[in-house]
Amino acid sequence: MALLANAWGPPVLIGSVEATFLVLLIVVIFGPVIAERFRIPGIVGLIFGGALFGPFVLDWLPADGLVTALGAIGLLYLMFLAGATFDIQAFNANRRSAIAYGLLGFVIPFTITVLVVGFGFDVGLLAAALMGAMWASNTLVAYPEVQAAGLQKNRAVSAAVSAGVVADLLSLTVLAVVTATAVIELDPLDDTFARVANEFVQGQIEPTTPDPKLPLWLALPLLAAFCLWLLPKITQRFFVTIGRSRMQRFVFALAGMSAGAAVALLGGVEGLIGAFLAGLGMNRLIPTNGPLMERLEFVGAAIFVPTFLVSIGLNIDPALLVDRDTLVLGLVFTGFVVAGKTAAALLTSWIFQFSIAETGLMASLSFGQAASTLAIAQVGLSLGMFEQIVVNASVIAIVITALLTSYGTRYFAGRVPRDTDDVPPIGATVMVDVRDQGSDLDTFVALAGLLTRKDSGLAIPYLVAEEGELDVSTARIAASVDALAGHGYDADGVVRLSESFESGTVHVAEERGASMLMLAWSGPKYAADYLLGSGVDDVGRRSPVPTMAVRVVRRWERVVLSLGDLRVPWKREDARLAVDIALRLVPDGTELLVVAEDPAGSAALFDQDDPVEMIDSDSFSLRDLRPVDLAVAPGNVLRDELSNIGWRTSRALDDLNIVAVAGPHRLSISKGVTRRAVSANLSVSPTVAR
Repeated sequence: MALLANAWGPPVLIGSVEATFLVLLIVVIFGPVIAERFRIPGIVGLIFGGALFGPFVLDWLPADGLVTALGAIGLLYLMFLAGATFDIQAFNANRRSAIAYGLLGFVIPFTITVLVVGFGFDVGLLAAALMGAMWASNTLVAYPEVQAAGLQKNRAVSAAVSAGVVADLLSLTVLAVVTATAVIELDPLDDTFARVANEFVQGQIEPTTPDPKLPLWLALPLLAAFCLWLLPKITQRFFVTIGRSRMQRFVFALAGMSAGAAVALLGGVEGLIGAFLAGLGMNRLIPTNGPLMERLEFVGAAIFVPTFLVSIGLNIDPALLVDRDTLVLGLVFTGFVVAGKTAAALLTSWIFQFSIAETGLMASLSFGQAASTLAIAQVGLSLGMFEQIVVNASVIAIVITALLTSYGTRYFAGRVPRDTDDVPPIGATVMVDVRDQGSDLDTFVALAGLLTRKDSGLAIPYLVAEEGELDVSTARIAASVDALAGHGYDADGVVRLSESFESGTVHVAEERGASMLMLAWSGPKYAADYLLGSGVDDVGRRSPVPTMAVRVVRRWERVVLSLGDLRVPWKREDARLAVDIALRLVPDGTELLVVAEDPAGSAALFDQDDPVEMIDSDSFSLRDLRPVDLAVAPGNVLRDELSNIGWRTSRALDDLNIVAVAGPHRLSISKGVTRRAVSANLSVSPTVAR
């Protein structure tokens, strides 16, 4: 088993805590990155990373050791965060359709699975019910596609999101009953419930929670009372007395999670149920956009949850994944999900009169399977109810459904009209990132001021700083405010302490009600950004408001706007945003130079009195840009252009003024949004005038 380990690495290191932790971190860092390069969800990369370094292949990570222990904590942490981040307001706003779709989305796939598995595979009722709970739940893997399309408030999306919580709650309830019943069967009690349980269970079961101290009928009410009544009171008392620091509150939240899991174990209930209820009980005391939640999500996303996924991979023999029986079972599991969720969506749309596109979007969002499915599968394996082939087939089903939910959501999102709620003008509140990224500060903040002038808005310079950087950041903010005042603008400055620039930026934008996010950008470095990632991409993907990346090294005398392909709705929307921004930045007495693939069709984006000179893209290239120009383009246009130019040409762009813009959750320069790229509208020349 350890032959490859002996061949590829020093045997003396394999199995040590130091080496194990190093290998784990390597998988956590590079597993998702490699998977996403092949258009595969990052979760699959973590699972297969665990399988590669696990006992069945390289044997660098033992099946019972540090990774398994951290993975068990990660599972509790995952369920705790699910309860702590549950959006109660969104659920109440769409509770009728959400409850209906949640119930149907659980009952239909659950019933199909139980009937097929129970009669076709001849397993016990408890095992069939547990497997039904696996495929009745769902994970919103494709929700970023909805964000990119601007459909977060669509009723079908809201129903799917809230219904996912309903389905997961019911799946967890089934899991609680099954695990507790399995424990009672092994240590029978002299009552009717135990005798009935004996009829349901086939074969010998090894529970993960042996020797329960309390019967189920007493343990469940005690668990609910502790997590939903007593724990919130204790938490509130702690927060207003001695728990004032962020670190104290973070540790207390972990203690609350562990306490909920421990109380659950008293009745033989799986600990993850208690962790979820503990998170639900502390929900109102941990603000979603606050620093405590930021730290909880950071630690979970960085260590605990990825480690849980890696630990799942340790139990997978990759050779079995290509086994014919495993593949067939994986396809059967996929059928349970697709058939059940589609039927539930059709019934819900018939009751609440959803359109065909909304129905497809609702069903596609619900196809995704991930964390909860793996959690239940792992519990079933540890209880002895499932064979290893079930876990292996579940991985195959998760990969297939991840692809189906991604492509299906993307397809139907393009056919659902965006909500037309009142949106503030982009210049109302512009958050201005004033990091030193190579731009001239005076010119940079002047550009921000021009964005606000039309709307009599406010430019808010901000910096995200780590501990120890407060003095330097405060001085930079003061200089930015003075520069804005020198141009006649009122300004306010913000310094935000945060562990990451991305999280701090998104939180400060939400707290200040930003209408536009303006990011300092070091300029196009396509190859490095593509390989190592880009802070602009990370913020742009998470930003809930229109976002722009700006690099200006000098004052400009002309604005050149590149529109790109206008046939795709979301690209046309970004082009409209670019038009609005470019018109605000045109120097007085000059015209906006518009480079368009279809000049006649692009004229509809402008008013008759706009100072515009329209030219065909075939007659303009990067060679024609001058150092005193300001190039403005949607992010997708710039990204496609950068992916096709040479290294020397890309380096030459460092001397130009460039602005890339995109709608909420869409700004991406190095990788692009998850849609098929289009050809850039600028023909690239090997040289650029300086």
